[in-house]
Amino acid sequence: MLLVGRKGNYAYACTRVKAKKRFLLSKDVYSRLLVMDVYEIGRFLGETQYREEMTKYGSRYSGANLVEVAVTRNLANTYSDILSFTTGHLREMVGNYLERWDIYNVKTIVRGKITRVKDEDILDTLVPAGAFSEPYLKSLVQMPSIGEIMDALALEPSLALTSELIREVVDSGRLAGLEDHLDQQMYYDLLKVVKGTESAEKILRDYIRAEIDIVNMKVLLKLKAERVPEEKIVKYLIPGGMDYSIDKLRGIAQQEGMVPVLEELERSSMYEDIKDAIEQFKADRKLSGLTIALDKALIGTSEKFAHFYPLSVLPIVNYMTRKNVEVGNIRVIARGKESGLSTKVIEDLLVV
Repeated sequence: MLLVGRKGNYAYACTRVKAKKRFLLSKDVYSRLLVMDVYEIGRFLGETQYREEMTKYGSRYSGANLVEVAVTRNLANTYSDILSFTTGHLREMVGNYLERWDIYNVKTIVRGKITRVKDEDILDTLVPAGAFSEPYLKSLVQMPSIGEIMDALALEPSLALTSELIREVVDSGRLAGLEDHLDQQMYYDLLKVVKGTESAEKILRDYIRAEIDIVNMKVLLKLKAERVPEEKIVKYLIPGGMDYSIDKLRGIAQQEGMVPVLEELERSSMYEDIKDAIEQFKADRKLSGLTIALDKALIGTSEKFAHFYPLSVLPIVNYMTRKNVEVGNIRVIARGKESGLSTKVIEDLLVV
């Protein structure tokens, strides 16, 4: 599949991303990190692609805090670099996909301000890779009250905040409604701009819809396990999935217990990737293993798409997904070590 010309520099961008992919940590490296303490992990990362950020923040942070800030900022720098060397419609698609980080940043800022996290600590954990610039995000963090922040965010059309959502955050500090709305809005906007009228867009749209399916199934599992009523579960579901319409998901939610959800997963196209995790969940009733298996299945989907369409947007999305997973894994290991969790517990939380 060759996509060139005004549509974007697919061959060049995919080659650049392929070179970056070589630096992703292997399973062997994770095994080594698991037997290190948090300071050894920091020293190790200082000799890898995270060197610049580890050095930059080493005078302000230490231990797991240093690791978390350094790898998060490296993620932001990596995404910005990718966007900088794409052109044409490819750049538009990559930019649209990266706007999910606007949602992440808004959540991080609001949550941080409500829990009274220091401004500089909030800033260092942001990923300014979307449409919201770093100066704009910094201006939000520096506002003295959550009310002023919410008023500023209300002026952003892409967030589509209602007065009810704003009051809920300002008056009560409750974030569940806001975060749910932002997630739904993100996917709504993404599907609106990635229409699938051209072959490159259709590939990306199919992947996004598969991602929505995974998100919805994880929501169903979590809320059904907590015995949340069906009418409340539906509010958290995101329309637009590939295999699961809202009506179908509502039907699953209306049935009693977890069995209907598991039966649906056993009939799904991802069953082979998650069957061991389903059996393990039936034995121990621990959701973490199953949700991690679903995340792995999504990565597998992006790998397949990238393999079949090597000169499309999918290899780039696949790399960005895997890079984000790597950063998440490193953070889990560092925080787990600092908290004194066993190696086995930490290992079970990794997406590898």
